[in-house]
Amino acid sequence: MTTGNSSAGIPRGGINDEGNSFKKLAHYVKANYFIPDARIGWNRFALQKAKKIITEPDNTIIISTGPPHSTHLIGYQLKCLYQGLTWVCDFRDPWLELYSNMNAPQNSRSKKKNKHLEQKVLQHADQVITVGPSLVRLLQTKLPISKMEKVTYFYNGFDAAKMNQIPAENPRDFVITFIGLIPEDYQVEGFIFALQKFSAVIDSRPVVLRLAGNIVPSFIHQLNQISSITVDYKGFVSHNDSLKLMKSASLLFTILPTQKFDEIIISGKMMEYIASRKPILCIGNKMGDAAKLIDKTQSGFTFSSDEVDPMSHFITTCYKQEFKVSETIPIQNYSRESITKKLYHFLKGL
Repeated sequence: MTTGNSSAGIPRGGINDEGNSFKKLAHYVKANYFIPDARIGWNRFALQKAKKIITEPDNTIIISTGPPHSTHLIGYQLKCLYQGLTWVCDFRDPWLELYSNMNAPQNSRSKKKNKHLEQKVLQHADQVITVGPSLVRLLQTKLPISKMEKVTYFYNGFDAAKMNQIPAENPRDFVITFIGLIPEDYQVEGFIFALQKFSAVIDSRPVVLRLAGNIVPSFIHQLNQISSITVDYKGFVSHNDSLKLMKSASLLFTILPTQKFDEIIISGKMMEYIASRKPILCIGNKMGDAAKLIDKTQSGFTFSSDEVDPMSHFITTCYKQEFKVSETIPIQNYSRESITKKLYHFLKGL
């Protein structure tokens, strides 16, 4: 609505209102009149439908999933209507700490209301599930000690059937692959310096840096200045093609946003990176969930953005084929099928 371009993507974190009065107004209205989010208008229709479906509340489990976190308000209303119903609240992302919320132009009244809604949902849900241990801890801080144990997590997982359909390749060239998003504010300088240092050890084996997704042009321009490395920018690719790129890489590279509560970030793409059994170089919070999972699966290393020498050394180690991801690590434990089984047994026990 605010871009005037139906093909333009949605800016990360919400509306990009810089220098545009209409966008600023739209952002303000959205932040203060649609709480917790603009999807709340759908709730009354969902509630009406749910009341028709639920015929035996005492034998019913409902799961509300957010974001949009307004969906949890449907769960809350149903719990108020049917006390015997079991309500599982699923946080795929935090609520108040969501990037778009923290940067929204909310007034004090709206912030107070949003916080009250989050508290109401967390207090009344029978169980709260989420995607990783750090988000569990964050949500537990919003609950009394007596209710902390009702919060648990299940990883996003990866599609094992899709992954297994694509054969792994060991390319003749040394192919560093990135798939995803790199906007202007990502701290990429350390990685570029690490590549420059690494370029000094390149011998007869060609090096290709393969990029797919939404990549800021300035990053590609800087990479092109390293003459000994060929940059291959694919642009947007299908999900299936992204898996092929992963499984034909020599080294997978990813960079996570640096922001408050960044320790909770663990994407579905990261699970696919791990499932590919290719070495991973991750730039991000070294104490975050993603870093701990990479370490647990012995898939690679996580670096701070300024760790130029360690990054360069790891790239060199992979170039010399001195680092391999072990085939004995039970990565299947992180498949969607395996995680769904765990969720099934969890729900069955309620």
